[in-house]
Amino acid sequence: MDQLIDYLHRAMGGVKPLVAVLLGGINYLLFPDSAFQTSAYAVGTCMLLDIITKYVALSAKSGGYLQAVRDCSIRSSALWQGTRIKLYSYLIVGILVGLSYRVVQLEQVSVFFGTVVYSVLFLRETQSILENLVDAGADLGWLLMWARKKEKQILESEEETEENDA
Repeated sequence: MDQLIDYLHRAMGGVKPLVAVLLGGINYLLFPDSAFQTSAYAVGTCMLLDIITKYVALSAKSGGYLQAVRDCSIRSSALWQGTRIKLYSYLIVGILVGLSYRVVQLEQVSVFFGTVVYSVLFLRETQSILENLVDAGADLGWLLMWARKKEKQILESEEETEENDA
């Protein structure tokens, strides 16, 4: 019996049960289908790249990173405020997409809905990254225009689908 208690103590010693339950619940809500997981990772990676390119753009405008920090162009509190709002918003939207999979009887409808939502989020983040790179001095205006055009096409096709369903 002592060996069993010792084994359980060692097995559970490094695990934080509340964190494990929270992460398990979020995983259950966000990723009912593997397609959602891949899409969420892509959007998350774009968010990270958006933060990095924002730093690059602010540094380029100020004449370097240290100068941008001295001028208060780069402030972690201001950057974190916007990032936190975006992170919460995307998390809630992801949960809603995951819940649609649990509620809607037709699996294909919710996967289509998730694909549209994650595509729009991905394109929005891509636009933001491209805007940051253009602000930093990169010659990517043509690519930015293409991304805006694709987002508009996706939104228009979604509106047509909603009108046909109504």
